[in-house]
Amino acid sequence: MITARLTGGLRKLTGGNDEILLKAGDVNECIDKLEQKYSDTKGKFRDENRLLLDSINIYINGDNIRDLKELGTALQKGDEVDFMSGFAAG
Repeated sequence: MITARLTGGLRKLTGGNDEILLKAGDVNECIDKLEQKYSDTKGKFRDENRLLLDSINIYINGDNIRDLKELGTALQKGDEVDFMSGFAAG
């Protein structure tokens, strides 16, 4: 299991849940599972071509996926995947 954590305004997409346990092999699958479980998340992380939106930052154990293999970055048991609005720091 991995832990998906949504910060700030993104929590409202999951009914206020800020930590969700999921089974996922990579970041794309993690987002697929979030979208299946919480329909309000659909289209909030990826565009129609399944590419990461510029307005979202995703970190795995503190590392930005844009510096790794983006949405194809593999996940391992115990990983923490943080979803943040790209505008939160501004």
